Amino acid sequence: MSIDKELREELRQVADSMHCPSDLYGRVQQSYQHYINEKRGRSTVKKRILAGIAAVAILIPSAAFAASYLADDIFGSAATIEQRGGTQKDYQEIEGMLQEAKGKLTEDEFKEYMELTKQLMQLKLKITNENGVKHEENLTQEEQQQFEQLASKLAPYFEKINGSSKP
Repeated sequence: MSIDKELREELRQVADSMHCPSDLYGRVQQSYQHYINEKRGRSTVKKRILAGIAAVAILIPSAAFAASYLADDIFGSAATIEQRGGTQKDYQEIEGMLQEAKGKLTEDEFKEYMELTKQLMQLKLKITNENGVKHEENLTQEEQQQFEQLASKLAPYFEKINGSSKP
């Protein structure tokens, strides 16, 4: 016989002759149950944390996308208004007007309203300096006619939105 087999046989005989205390089995089983319960609890917490991180990763970009302003379509950003002497409050008021218009006009009317308003606001920005003072003399004769045409085209929309024909 090889030495490995002899050693294995000797160890088996010694193990068979050993007697463990009866409460040892109970302690081992209790320790094993404690370990399993602890492990199960940790994995649940980890799964919940991962689920929370995934939810945040999905919700934040979608919220940012959903929060785009209608006024951004006209001005680009609030900074454009602020460069011309306006404030964030002015920008929010314009946004409120546009939201109200979106609610009161049909989809086609609103598209045309937005296009006309964008053209009108570009002309208004051109004549307004950084202090918010309007200088209508900065418009050419052609631009003044365009301004008047846009105001007259927008009048029916303003009447429909709030009962006033003033753009």
